[in-house]
Formats: sequence, C-alpha cells, structure tokens
Amino acid sequence: MVRTVLEKMVDLATAGFGLVAALAWNDLIKQVIQDFIAPYVPKGWGLFSMVLYALVVTALAVWVTSYLGKLVAIRKDKEEDRAEGAALDEAPQPLVLRSEDIEEAIFRAMVRFHKMDKE
Repeated sequence: MVRTVLEKMVDLATAGFGLVAALAWNDLIKQVIQDFIAPYVPKGWGLFSMVLYALVVTALAVWVTSYLGKLVAIRKDKEEDRAEGAALDEAPQPLVLRSEDIEEAIFRAMVRFHKMDKE
C-alpha cells in the first residue's frame, strides 16, 4: 500500500513538473513567434502561424506519446517473458528414475556396506 502511494506521488510530481516545463516552453515559443516571425508575416497571418504552431506541437506530442507507449509495451512484454521463464525454471521437475540410476545407487550402497563390514 505504501509503495503504491509513493509511486502515485512520484507520478503526480513528475506530471506537475512536466506541466510547468511545458508552460515555460509554450511562453518561450510564443515570444519567439511574436518577436521573430510576426514582423515578417502579414497582419492577417498571425492567427495562422499560431494555428500552425498548435498543429505542429500536437503532432509532436502524439508521436512522442505513441512512441513511449510502444516502448512501455515492449518493456512489459520482456518482463512478462522473464517472469514466465523464471516461473518455468522454478517449477519442480518430475523425478525420473532410470534403471541405470537405480542399479548405480544399489551398487554404491553395496560397496559402502562392504567397506563398513571390513572396518
């Protein structure tokens, strides 16, 4: 329970800092557009440049989140495969006795018994 709460707190803090960083970048990009692009664009095109900026940022956000989602899915599949492999390794193997093994065990027991008899 404590681990889950801590994980959620870390997720929320990360999301909060991500939002602050995104807002800072947003302000910077707006200022760059206003100072360097707007003077060279006709008056009616200011809105167009903002729409273009919003579309580019949205496309970039969709691409990054889908790429990260794929990476998470690949990582999760690898962890599940490892867990299944570990579970298979830990599963008790059935005991298979071959006749040669039984004969060898009997022979060794007889040799030990014979040595004990001599002592």
